[in-house]
Amino acid sequence: MKVLAISGSPRKGNTDSMLKQVLKGAAENGAETELVRLADKKIEPCRAVCDCFETDSECPLKDDMPKLIEKLVSADAIVFGSPDYFKNVSGIMKNFMDRTNGLCGTGKLEEKQAATIAVGGQDLKNVQFCENALAEFAKDHKMNVVGSVKASAEEAGEVAENKEVMAACLELGHKISPKK
Repeated sequence: MKVLAISGSPRKGNTDSMLKQVLKGAAENGAETELVRLADKKIEPCRAVCDCFETDSECPLKDDMPKLIEKLVSADAIVFGSPDYFKNVSGIMKNFMDRTNGLCGTGKLEEKQAATIAVGGQDLKNVQFCENALAEFAKDHKMNVVGSVKASAEEAGEVAENKEVMAACLELGHKISPKK
């Protein structure tokens, strides 16, 4: 089983720490894992050209999205993680989400396992909106959302010290990659 984690954080901090812990749990169950940081990729915003609907999800924009689409399609399970930005996902995560539009209706992500990670400096009520956006995105692609973890943290790396959150992330990794 291959578990892919997509980090929508512009920095290496809480979102990445949580995703790495989920991947650790998946690896403990024998999954092959990979973390992709969107901040390290070139992802143009969607321009609503809509050629992707006519060319089997290929976009005319030339950036890193085709390789990311390949990774999504080849994964058995995907964990989407983002920091909370004004009760939503980060800008780079939103660009990524928008650019998967051509996959909708193709069945290429359908029935894959999905999970979400959301973290923000506000109270958890605000972070819930980010978590919901990620879950709805997965559901739009007809993925099976098996769980989520959300956390509140102000400083980069702070969440790694929260044993409860890290334990929940490890358990989510176990859940998304059940032992055979």
